[in-house]
Amino acid sequence: MSLKDFPDNKLLTELEVLRQIHRALRQKKPFSLVRIGDGENIVLAQGKFLSNKKLEQTYWVRDSRSGRKGVALPNLTLRDQMLKGIKAADIVGICRTQNDEVSAPTRFKRSLTNKIFDYYDLQPRQLCYVFCNRKMVSYRYFWKIIHQYRTLLISKWADDYAKQITSKYRDLPPKIVGTVNFQHYDEIPTILKKVGKYQFDLALISAGVNAVILAPAIAKRYNKVAVDFGKTMMYTVRPNTRIQPWNPQPKTAKENSEQS
Repeated sequence: MSLKDFPDNKLLTELEVLRQIHRALRQKKPFSLVRIGDGENIVLAQGKFLSNKKLEQTYWVRDSRSGRKGVALPNLTLRDQMLKGIKAADIVGICRTQNDEVSAPTRFKRSLTNKIFDYYDLQPRQLCYVFCNRKMVSYRYFWKIIHQYRTLLISKWADDYAKQITSKYRDLPPKIVGTVNFQHYDEIPTILKKVGKYQFDLALISAGVNAVILAPAIAKRYNKVAVDFGKTMMYTVRPNTRIQPWNPQPKTAKENSEQS
């Protein structure tokens, strides 16, 4: 089936995605999730749907010049590595055809994904909504998973995110075994080696478009579960209404006195 014919109501729900992540962790099987939003579409469209001139005119590339995107374009090697990552991933997140929440011009969302997937004959095993990363943290189930399984954070936001969630979820403490600072595409080979120094079960990766490369590579190399976590770490460290994490209920004064 061509992606343009894939209906929104067939996308996996956040709970279905969480169940698959949990199953892979229980069974100790490699698993990866990547996401294709407007930025990924722009990178993937290089040389086929966007000329270098048009590429330079996009808002996304202009932002990348200030170092905000962790890549420099044009870069066809990056494009090809991302295509490889999509083919290897167990679940791929995409924009919805209708009622999409991605803050980007329509031409860089689902319609462009459809063209790219058709052109490169990309046929993901399973599809979910691109913002599953932001939605899944609204479920206690997510926090139970990172409480039960050794979790590695990979991002320039990793240290601050670890501190914040460790403080917030004291009654369900996240099992954070390490944080790896990631800034730029050029660091990928070094990061992949560094990851091997940690004993972990699950890697959460907030690294922009680079996560499409990192997640499947980590899953395959280390036989682990690796998830493209998008901007979730940033939107937690710098609170943003775009995410609404599950909030543990504060204990009542009576409960506190009973435990003291």
